[in-house]
Amino acid sequence: MPSQPDAFRYIRAKIDQLLTVMGTLPLRPEELDDNTLIELDPIGIVAESFSQVIAHLNHTNHALNLATAEIRTIFDNLGAAIVVLDFDDHVVDCNNQALTWLFHGADRAQVIGQLANQVCDEADSLKSIRRQADGAMQTVNLHGHAVQVVASRILDEAGHHARTVMLFSDITQQQQNELHLQLYAEIFRHVGEGILITDADSCIVEVNAAVSRITGYAREELIGATPAILRSGLHDAGYYREMWRTLRENGFWQGEVLDRTRDGRILPLLQTISEVRGADGPTSHYISVMTDISALKETQSRLDFLAHHDALTGLPNRLLFSDRLRHAIERARREGFGAALLFIDLDRFKHVNDSLGHQVGDQLLIEAAHRLKSLVRQADTVARLGGDEFVVLLEEGAAHAAAANLAEKIIEACKRPFTVSGIDLHIGCSIGITVYPEDGIDDVTLLRNADAAMYRAKDAGRDCHVRHSAELSRVARARIVLDSALRAAVRDGGFELHYQPIVDIGRGRVVACEALLRWPSGPADARMPGAFIALAEETRQIVPLGEWALREALACLRAWREHGLGLDYVSVNISAVQLAQPDFPARVVALLGESGLAGGSLQIELTENTLLHDIERCAQVLTRLREHGVRVAIDDFGTGYSSLAYLKQLPIDNLKIDRSFVRDIPDDPNDCAIAAAVIGLARTLGLEAVAEGIETRAQQDYLAQIGCKLVQGYLHARPLPARAFAAEVATLHAALADRASEAQTGREGRPF
Repeated sequence: MPSQPDAFRYIRAKIDQLLTVMGTLPLRPEELDDNTLIELDPIGIVAESFSQVIAHLNHTNHALNLATAEIRTIFDNLGAAIVVLDFDDHVVDCNNQALTWLFHGADRAQVIGQLANQVCDEADSLKSIRRQADGAMQTVNLHGHAVQVVASRILDEAGHHARTVMLFSDITQQQQNELHLQLYAEIFRHVGEGILITDADSCIVEVNAAVSRITGYAREELIGATPAILRSGLHDAGYYREMWRTLRENGFWQGEVLDRTRDGRILPLLQTISEVRGADGPTSHYISVMTDISALKETQSRLDFLAHHDALTGLPNRLLFSDRLRHAIERARREGFGAALLFIDLDRFKHVNDSLGHQVGDQLLIEAAHRLKSLVRQADTVARLGGDEFVVLLEEGAAHAAAANLAEKIIEACKRPFTVSGIDLHIGCSIGITVYPEDGIDDVTLLRNADAAMYRAKDAGRDCHVRHSAELSRVARARIVLDSALRAAVRDGGFELHYQPIVDIGRGRVVACEALLRWPSGPADARMPGAFIALAEETRQIVPLGEWALREALACLRAWREHGLGLDYVSVNISAVQLAQPDFPARVVALLGESGLAGGSLQIELTENTLLHDIERCAQVLTRLREHGVRVAIDDFGTGYSSLAYLKQLPIDNLKIDRSFVRDIPDDPNDCAIAAAVIGLARTLGLEAVAEGIETRAQQDYLAQIGCKLVQGYLHARPLPARAFAAEVATLHAALADRASEAQTGREGRPF
C-alpha cells in the first residue's frame, strides 16, 4: 500500500486527469494544493463532479432534443420542399411539402429508404439535380409549376459525396407577380395619362414619360422638386386648401386644375390624386394621374359656340338671341328705356336656293349676314333664326324711329346685288318691327309680333318694313287657332277626300279620278286645301295627313273595283315635305301592300316647284316608285319657273295643263297656243296630257281637236265624297256613251 504522500500524489494524479478531462469542478486543477486536497474530500469531489457532469449531460441532451424538435418542425412545415438523397438515390429524408409535391402525399415511412424512382414521378429530375448539386440555383418545371431548386452536397469524413440536400421553391406566383410588375412598368412608361408620384412630403420621386410630354419638363427637372413647379397662379390658396382637406379626409381627390407648362402655356388638366398607405400605417406616397384636356376644352368651347351660334354664318342663333333679348328687356325695364326688334326675311331666297343649289344659297346667306352686321352698332345683336330669317336687337333706348331708320338701310343694302360664284343675285327683304314695351313686354311676345309684322310686309309687296299692330296680333292669333284645330283634325280624323273623275273623251268613259282633300269640320274659311295646306306643310302635319290621304284613296279604289267600278288609277297630290321624307318610297310601297293593289293603281301628282326643290333627289325617289309601277303626274304644268330640261330626268307619265290656261279657251289665242304647246310636248315625250278645269263643251271640243284625250272639270262632275262619286260615275258613264254615239253619228261619211 503506498505511503500517505504517495496516495495523495496518486489521487492527485487521478483527480488531475479527471479534472483535466472533465474541466467541470468548482476549482481548476492548478488552484489545488496538498492542503486543499486534505481539506477537501477527493472522493466526494469526484462523486459530486460526476453528478454535475451527468446533470450537465442530461441538460445538454434535453436542449439538443428541443433544438432537434424545433428544427424538425421548421423542416416539416417549411413552404419549400426538402429532399435528402444518398449517393445511390435512396431517400434519406424529406419534409411534408416534399411528400405532397413529389411523393403524391405518401407517408414518410413509405418513402424513407426507397429509391427515388420507385416513389417519385420526377425521379429523373431529382437525379439530374443531384448530379449538378453545386449550390447554384436552377429552375425546373414540375407538374406545370415553375420551381426553383438549390441542391448542395454533404461530404463524409473522407471528403466523399455522401448525400445531397435539395430545396424546392414554387416560384410560379412569384413569376406571375414579376410579370405583372413588368406589365405595370410598361403601362407606367407608355400610358397616355401623366403619372406623378411624390413621397409623403410632396417631393416628386418618379414621373412617367407622359408627364414630360404634357408639361414640357424633363424627368430630371421634376425629380426632387414639388408639384408646385407646375402651378399657374390661377388658383388661390383656398383652392389648394380644399384639395388637401378632401385628400386627407377621403384619401382621394379629383378635379380640374389649370397648370402651367415649361414654356408658359396654361394647361387644363383633369387630375386625380390618391394616397398610398401601408397596412394601417401613415401615408407613404401620393400618386397623381393627370390628363391633358386641352383638346376637350377646345371641343367643349366649340360645341358651346355651335350651341349658341349659327354654324353657317357665325351669328348668334335663336337660343342665344332669346337669352340676349330677355336680358335686354330686363335692363330696359330696370333703367326705363326702350328696345326694338327687327324680324328680317330674305325675299326670293327660296327661288335662288332651289334653282342654283344649296351651295350658292348658303354663300348668299353668309354675304347677307355680313351686310347686316356692317349696319348695326357694336352694342346691337344680329342673329339668324334659321332658313332665310334674321333678327336684329336694338338696345340702349332704341325706339321705333331708330328701328325704322335701320330697316330702311337694311332694305337698301339687300336690294344691291349679291355676287356669288360669279353670278349677280337680286333678292330683297321684308321686315317686321316691334318695340318694347308697346308691342310686348316679354321676349316671346315681341318675337311673335315681329314675325307677324314681317308677314304683313310680304303681303304688302315685299322690300318694305311694317310696324306691329293690333290687327297683326289678331291675324297671328287666328293662325295659332288654325294650327291647333289642324293638329286636332289630323289626330282625330277630321278630314275627308272628295273625288273628281278624269274622263277619256275619245273612249267616252271615266278612266281615273283625282283625290282632293277637304276639311268639312274646319273653320268656315279654311275648309278648302288652299287655306290650310301651307300651314300643314310649315308645321309638318302634312306628313301624317298625306299618308292618311294615300291610304284612304287606295282603300276607296279597291272598294269601287270590288263593286264593278273599273277605274285605272287614283291620283293623289303629294307635298314637297312628304317627298323629302327619307322613307317616303318605302311608305308608299307599304300602303300599296296594305291595299292589295298594284303600283299602277296609284298616281302621285307633284307641282313643278316641288320637283325643282331638289331635282336629283326627286329623280331618285320617283325612280324607286316607278320600279314598283307607281305613276307620276306634273300638276299645274307651265306655272312654275323651271326649264323643261328636268322632264328628261324624271319618270313622268302625265302633264296636267293648269286651269288658268284652259279657262279662256278657245277665245284667247295665247291660251290656245300654250295648251297646244303642252299637248305637243307631251306627245313628243310619249306622255299623256290632262286638261284641268273643263267647264264648257267648247273648251273640251277644242282640246279634243288639238289632241288632248284626258280632261277633268265641272263639265263632267264636281269633286264628290266617295259614296256619291261612285253613283255619279255610273250616271256619267251613260251620258258619255250617249255623247260618243252622237259624235259617231255626226262623223259618218267623214274620213277621220
